[in-house]
Amino acid sequence: MDDDFEKQRLHLDAVTEFAARTGPAWLEEIEPQLTKLPKGTFIVINCETGEYVVGKRISEACDAFEKRFGKTVGWMHEIGGGFFVGGGIV
Repeated sequence: MDDDFEKQRLHLDAVTEFAARTGPAWLEEIEPQLTKLPKGTFIVINCETGEYVVGKRISEACDAFEKRFGKTVGWMHEIGGGFFVGGGIV
C-alpha cells in the first residue's frame, strides 16, 4: 500500500512540475492570440502541444479541455487576471 501511495505521489509531483514549467511558457508563446479574448475568459492550454480551449466559466473551459484532449496535463489561465491567474490541472 505504501509503495502504491509513493508511486502516485511521485507521479503527481512530476506532473505538477511539468505543468508549472510548460504552462507559463506556452502562455507566453500564444499571448498575442489571446488579446482578442474578453477579460474574464478562461483558457486551458494542453501542456504537451500548446493547443487550447476557452470558456466563459472555469467549468466550461475544463469540460471543453477534457472533451478535446482527454486526461492530459493542462494549464489554466484567466484573461485579465481576476481571482484565478494560472495553474495546472490533470
